[in-house]
Amino acid sequence: MKKAPPRWVACVLAAILCTAPRVAHALDKQGSAHGGALEGDDEGFGVSGALSSGVALYNPTFASRPDNSGRAFLRYAAHADVDVIGRRLSFPLDVNVFTDRTREGAGKAAPSELDLMGGVTSTWRVGATAVEIGSRFQHERPVDRGTFSQTFVDTRARLLYSVAELAPSLTDALGGGDISGWLTLGWFTINRTFLARPDNTGLAFLRYAANARVSFWQKRLSFAIDASMFTDRRSNAWLRPSELDLTPEIVVRAEPFEVHLAYERDMPVDRRGLVQHFVYLLAVWEFALFEPREPVEERSNIVSP
Repeated sequence: MKKAPPRWVACVLAAILCTAPRVAHALDKQGSAHGGALEGDDEGFGVSGALSSGVALYNPTFASRPDNSGRAFLRYAAHADVDVIGRRLSFPLDVNVFTDRTREGAGKAAPSELDLMGGVTSTWRVGATAVEIGSRFQHERPVDRGTFSQTFVDTRARLLYSVAELAPSLTDALGGGDISGWLTLGWFTINRTFLARPDNTGLAFLRYAANARVSFWQKRLSFAIDASMFTDRRSNAWLRPSELDLTPEIVVRAEPFEVHLAYERDMPVDRRGLVQHFVYLLAVWEFALFEPREPVEERSNIVSP
């Protein structure tokens, strides 16, 4: 009888298969540059992004501070992309705040954790896909009590895809929709404190991630799933996933607004340990303060006859 494959192999395959048939991630609290859009301006200055606010409808275990204390209740977040040379040179910025539902009275709405993120990205169209490369800085800290914080700098490459780009007939079949998303490979380049499992053990080394969204009805209704995995640099098998964060969600869109109903489950995959999960409702407002302008061609001084 053949020996069963290791558990981590099954988890990797499951994550990939789930993406075959989009702003909180595991929380990969950094929004994807430009919302993961395949199209975009390749030159010019622009500022765009999104503001979001959410509430945990059900939360038995998902913590509200980096040290795993409290229970997340409210979430406030802001994401911005500052394009200097269009998408070819962008600076993504993110702020994320949690509150603690275990606090008394109005304290439930007071911040318990603050996450700050910034970086640089460059996105290039490659045939029917696009490639985003860049580096991000992330710092998570408590703001009401405790001192434990997590900080890292990572380098990542992300492949953005749209099935409708390869098969235009899919758009009609889905009523103006698409199957789109991205695949990510990241390396925690500088990391002394960002941990590799939900129980705050290990030290994150690599990030494997996949996202897929099936949209219908002119992209007004979508079903999405996001899978993110970390590996542990302190483990002998540092390429093997130590944590899997899985987030399926339903998205209703009426531009420039979105409403997400999502379930997130963060779990260890190489050993038993703490599992954090919750159900949340998130409202998102997208904005564009400055949009890149088309370059103005220089007028010739020669007067045509």
